[in-house]
Amino acid sequence: MSDERDEIRARIDIVELVGASVRLDKKGKSYSGLCPFHADKKPSFHVTQETGRYICWSCGEKGDIFTWVMKTQNVEFPEALRFLAKMAGVTLSDRNRGIDTSSRELYEAAMSEAQSFFREQLPQSEVATAYCTRRGLTSEVLTEWGIGYAPEGGQALTARLKRKGFSLADCKSLFLVDQDAGGGFYDKFRGRIMFPIWNEKGELVAFGGRVLGASDPKYINSSDTPLYRKSRVLYGMNHAKKHLQKSRRAVLVEGYLDVIACHRAGVGSALASLGTMMSDEQAKLLKRWVDEVVVLYDSDSAGQKAADRASSMLVAEGLKVRVALMPEGLDPDTLLATLGPAAVQEAVEKGLSPFEYRLQALDRKLTPAEEDYWPQAVAILSEAPSALELEKHTFRLANQYPGIRDVVRAQKALVQDVNRFRANHVAPKPRTEQQSSGTLPRASLKRKMTAPEIILFRAFVDETYRSKGWLFVAHPELFSSDAAVQLATAMKLAFSPEPPGGPPSQWIHRIEPEDLQSLVEDILNDGRGDLLSEELISDAVLKLKDLMVQRDIDVAMKAADSASDRLKILNQLKEKKPDKHKKPPIDGLF
Repeated sequence: MSDERDEIRARIDIVELVGASVRLDKKGKSYSGLCPFHADKKPSFHVTQETGRYICWSCGEKGDIFTWVMKTQNVEFPEALRFLAKMAGVTLSDRNRGIDTSSRELYEAAMSEAQSFFREQLPQSEVATAYCTRRGLTSEVLTEWGIGYAPEGGQALTARLKRKGFSLADCKSLFLVDQDAGGGFYDKFRGRIMFPIWNEKGELVAFGGRVLGASDPKYINSSDTPLYRKSRVLYGMNHAKKHLQKSRRAVLVEGYLDVIACHRAGVGSALASLGTMMSDEQAKLLKRWVDEVVVLYDSDSAGQKAADRASSMLVAEGLKVRVALMPEGLDPDTLLATLGPAAVQEAVEKGLSPFEYRLQALDRKLTPAEEDYWPQAVAILSEAPSALELEKHTFRLANQYPGIRDVVRAQKALVQDVNRFRANHVAPKPRTEQQSSGTLPRASLKRKMTAPEIILFRAFVDETYRSKGWLFVAHPELFSSDAAVQLATAMKLAFSPEPPGGPPSQWIHRIEPEDLQSLVEDILNDGRGDLLSEELISDAVLKLKDLMVQRDIDVAMKAADSASDRLKILNQLKEKKPDKHKKPPIDGLF
């Protein structure tokens, strides 16, 4: 294996590792025992051999073999890596033996050389300078944020680094260059605007590159390197530190340009997570610096979901959270460009509590005259942080409650709806200080999945059916539940273009965030594996395709202006529905 960490995972049995200090008893497909991380009185600690992970249902501690060594021996990752490598009989490469002073200096020098190269290339590219001008990136901003350009060529940086005497193997480990099948090296970033990433200490540790055209992926970000772990770094932290120390409040946005736009608008405490989702470690990093976070994400549905998730994670860390409701169709960067600095500052200052944000987001999406409005409103109201908040918002909505004109009776009926919803949806156990995950508990996530969705994910984790499951898991649009969409998207990002090989223990760590790894483990242990067949998978796909077409019908019907338009749309879309009586081979279902 190219990564010694994967080889270590393949050689070390987590049950044997954990069992050396915790008594474990076989229970189904997993092993259970008393949790070593808290005063456990009944077995709430579970270890799963097939996924190579452990979790305590009581205190929330979870992880893999590396996490186990870090937590139980109170060491950082490099020490845990060396410990497990010795146990597994794996010889570590120089980059994984730990970074001594001389190695670190070489790595930092290579990063600095790459930064100089990118900065030099920017003014030489008309298309790159035109892009920067169009995005409002003045020469002062470009200098302040160290923005550069990676040319299209493919080997310009490689040649520069080699000429300067740097080891190209080291540069590959720093995500600056890559290697082809023949062993030749080439530039990792090509034809992209380059954003250097500094950590909280002001050290240059990584780069992010944005494509200038419309090709995918739009962004390529450095993977973890000897200098960098993306889950522990926030973009803009080096610029925001002094503002965070003074205000004890951070403004969390989605991307590089959004961070820069906020700083240009006078919001100097803005920063961003690196990647599609915020990590537990980033939330903990914020907790060290601030007491309050304003989440200022895009106004589209994806941005709203991400804001909801980030706010949950931050609240779980004990931070006060407000969520800014962006004007429709805008993000901080476009808001600055269209309405100016004052609009960005106003959006930050008018942030809502997460609860109020969800209600307002619903009001923007639907009206009380629509049937879909009320079930969603009741679900949100059931999460009211206090009886006072519940009374305030049920009173506000009472005069629009369907079928009851008397406001007092309507409010009473709405409260009863909320109480029924709460009774039918078991609330998760209160979080302890050790639990910092912002997504729903994994059992809740799985419960929100439909049976056909679970079948397809179960097929994916089964080596026999993985190639079949991958045909559909790689299409997040096929799924309807938030949990399934999250997991399918994460799998597509982690494994595309091909599914991984081997048991889950060898690849589950590539799925981010970690909560979704636990969800995969839950699906793996749900007992459906013995029932899998091509026919079962086919039936699941047909059901999901049918639901996907129905969603398209619902959307189109709402947008139709007349009865004839609705009928025409209905007939067109119904033709797309799969024929349940004519089942093509699985490979032809998508």
